Amino acid sequence: MKIQQRFIQHLLLGFVVWLVLLAITVPIIMEGILPKLGYGAEQYEWIVMIIIGIDTVICILWFGWYFGSPLLLVLKWIAQLANEDYSPLKEREKIYNRKGKLKMRFRLYQEVTVQLDDMWLQLQKAESERVQLEKAKRDWIAGISHDLKTPLTYIKGYSTLLLNPDYNWSREEQRDFIQEIDDKGTHMEQLVQDLNLAMRFDGSETVPIRKTTEDIVTFVQQVLADISNDVRAQMHQLELHTELNDLTMEFDPHLLKRALQNIYLNAIIHNGKPVIIKTILEVQQNMLTILIKDNGVGMTEEIQQNLFNRYYRGTTTEQKSEGTGLGMAIVKSLIKAHEGVITVESALQQGSTFTITLPIKR
Repeated sequence: MKIQQRFIQHLLLGFVVWLVLLAITVPIIMEGILPKLGYGAEQYEWIVMIIIGIDTVICILWFGWYFGSPLLLVLKWIAQLANEDYSPLKEREKIYNRKGKLKMRFRLYQEVTVQLDDMWLQLQKAESERVQLEKAKRDWIAGISHDLKTPLTYIKGYSTLLLNPDYNWSREEQRDFIQEIDDKGTHMEQLVQDLNLAMRFDGSETVPIRKTTEDIVTFVQQVLADISNDVRAQMHQLELHTELNDLTMEFDPHLLKRALQNIYLNAIIHNGKPVIIKTILEVQQNMLTILIKDNGVGMTEEIQQNLFNRYYRGTTTEQKSEGTGLGMAIVKSLIKAHEGVITVESALQQGSTFTITLPIKR
């Protein structure tokens, strides 16, 4: 029921109350009280006018309280929310009865009260999420600073050794030092790329998608070959299962490769023991499904819920971590840029399964 209809009903109810009040007070005063005080019939006319006036003033004051007090309370609540105070309203018990239902005078503004209550809950939830995000951001900054400092320390150390005139390093030793410097430099480059992509996705600037028409099966095979040649993946087994011989579709090979690499490296880095990583390609109703499964350590419920959140790191700064806490958030953004969806299912000691769904556009 709309507020206008309710307002008319309550106004009519108030008019009835005024008439009832007159019907009660006039006879009592005129027939019961005035004769005892010695007033004659000739004085009744102006006394009746006084009684009607007093009753009208009483009803007006009651109307003002009945219609105005809910609005004043609503305005106070809005002012509290505007001041970023999301604690429960102190006068909340004035709005709801013991059964949790709106009191009579607040039912007149039911939509306003209910929507304001919903907004308060949403703002309270948003504030809680903001606090958690700020905490995660601070932890992430501490972690990323640690991750950037570590390779810099290696680069500085090996450079100092190579530049030390007191030692004559063999070619093999020099090659080892330069290889270490190159590896740490590549690691830092990846960290910077993650930061750059994250900031572009986080702001108004969008990452340009340059789609080309290619065979997705061959593309996934090439990505798996590149990952297999990574030193970190030597002890792991990567497999591709599909009944598709070829499937031509539109996608950005650079960005999609980055997304798949992040998922594979995530499985490799966080599993110290050898694992089997299976990739399954399926087609259903013009949609390509890429399943990436591993039989590793799996993830907790908390990690699953926060995996695609920016700045979330599944490890602490004291634990070994080669990631930025942005990798999986970037994966989600890259898949979304392809108009796709990514989800994850996992259980501790039972492995993880990433499901990527992409539209097939030729």
